Amino acid sequence: MIRPLHCPICRKSVAAPAAEPASFFPFCSERCRQVDLLRWTKGQYAIIEPLDPGDIEIEKLEDPGDE
Repeated sequence: MIRPLHCPICRKSVAAPAAEPASFFPFCSERCRQVDLLRWTKGQYAIIEPLDPGDIEIEKLEDPGDE
């Protein structure tokens, strides 16, 4: 069974991206899309895990197809 999709901002149900050509996927509306953009510009989203340069080198070695 496929889980219903929900807007990450307001948690309303969201139509699948192929269902509506002018959809705001993964958001339910233009308003929620703008709220998300505002949060990004204010720096409210962050990577909480410290980045280790050694991990980056390991990932490059594991997946050489990205280069």
